[in-house]
Amino acid sequence: MRILIYLFAGLLIIPVFPSICLAGPEAADGVKLTLADAVQQALANNLGLQLQKDDVSAAEGAQQAAEGEFDVIAKAEGGAQEKEYTPLIPESVEKDETAYWSAGVEKKYITGTEVSVNWNNTRYASEPATFLDPAYNSGLSIAVRQPLLQGFGTDRQTAAIRASEKNLAAASQLVGSEAANLAAQVKGAYWNLVYAWQDKTVKELSLALAQKLLEETEEKISAGKLAEVEIYQPRSEIARREENLILADRTIGLYEDELKLLLNSKDWVSSFAPTDLPRTEPVFPDPQVIEANALTNRPDLKAAELSIEAARIEAEVAEDNIRPSLDLVGLVGQGGTDEAYGDTLSDAVEEPETEWQAGLAFTVPLQNNTAKGRYRQASAAHSRAKNQAQLLRLEVQKSVRTTVRDVQLAIKAMEATRKTSIATQKRLEAEEVKFAVGRATTFDVLTAQDAYSQALSQEKRSQVAYALALAELDRIQGVVGFAVAGQ
Repeated sequence: MRILIYLFAGLLIIPVFPSICLAGPEAADGVKLTLADAVQQALANNLGLQLQKDDVSAAEGAQQAAEGEFDVIAKAEGGAQEKEYTPLIPESVEKDETAYWSAGVEKKYITGTEVSVNWNNTRYASEPATFLDPAYNSGLSIAVRQPLLQGFGTDRQTAAIRASEKNLAAASQLVGSEAANLAAQVKGAYWNLVYAWQDKTVKELSLALAQKLLEETEEKISAGKLAEVEIYQPRSEIARREENLILADRTIGLYEDELKLLLNSKDWVSSFAPTDLPRTEPVFPDPQVIEANALTNRPDLKAAELSIEAARIEAEVAEDNIRPSLDLVGLVGQGGTDEAYGDTLSDAVEEPETEWQAGLAFTVPLQNNTAKGRYRQASAAHSRAKNQAQLLRLEVQKSVRTTVRDVQLAIKAMEATRKTSIATQKRLEAEEVKFAVGRATTFDVLTAQDAYSQALSQEKRSQVAYALALAELDRIQGVVGFAVAGQ
């Protein structure tokens, strides 16, 4: 009858153990945090992502600076000078006084044509006086310069703008790539924190089981059914499991700090209480679909292609700069000269003094090492950009195979660890019953308890490993949020 009572009691108590450890992160105290909230907070506050956005701002500045080559420039200049000479006649004075002022505008067009309009004015006076003293001169001129070799064509003139546009687009794409990487990091830190809380719950269960065994052992010793030395085994095991519980608290703190760093949290005092549990329903991704998604949608791959285009444009500019410079130059203008400034302006209109100029300006460096060296640098940069893009594509293809395999293995691991935890639970139930009837020692029960807790912990770890594999599956496809793998 006593054996039947112990057997019945053991069967009533043991089955409640799994429900205790399944409470998971909901048992934690602190700031409630969902996975979606964690990702959104990181995207809003993460300093690494902010640095990537700063790169976009810098690229925008570079594009604006490149466009500035075609700005309209206004300029003005003025001044005066005086020269005194040794007089040829004693006690006389010989000197020249000159004053000048000018204003103008100039602009460069996308054809490479440079046009400037200048209004020049001078005043000249001397002692002894000349025919016109003082003499004023005022004139308006238009100058044109057009490259015929180096720098010829709109493509060459707009190259800096087009390259900066490509670099800006690449920097913008890298923000998306950083966001996808950050989201994966946050998911990883979040699930690790979830596991840390679950593992603590398992260790609390393990400690509770050891304490329960200690109570039962004390009862059996008091009843004279066990020797007094049997008390030391559960006591030492309780001490060890208390140490494990302390280590579990430390692990929670480490994963929590990692998550707070990613979120750029301002509160390092409060604890996080993750509320989500990792998904356990099997997902079977298609490797070809995942690879196609990654090669099509990955922002860093798009950025790499844009960088190739920017490097190609810069290499073309460097090659063009090796050529000699041949420019067509021209100028036309008219003005007037008189002893009064107002009369000078009238003469410039009614009886103008005209001028014109047309010609060619040719420049060729005899060695040209600077231009040739820069072309080699630009060509190497273009080749490097292409090789880096190809290397990135190969890395993506490798990551797809690895991650899909990890997902598949994680599914199998979840099933295997679930079976192991059930088996160790049954073994513990059997050892508890045997101990109740005197057919098992405290060591046997403690060993079964330890195996059960380790199996439960490993089961939770396999679930988190599956969640981490799914997060990596999102990352390699360039997904920031939460995608359905393989679709």
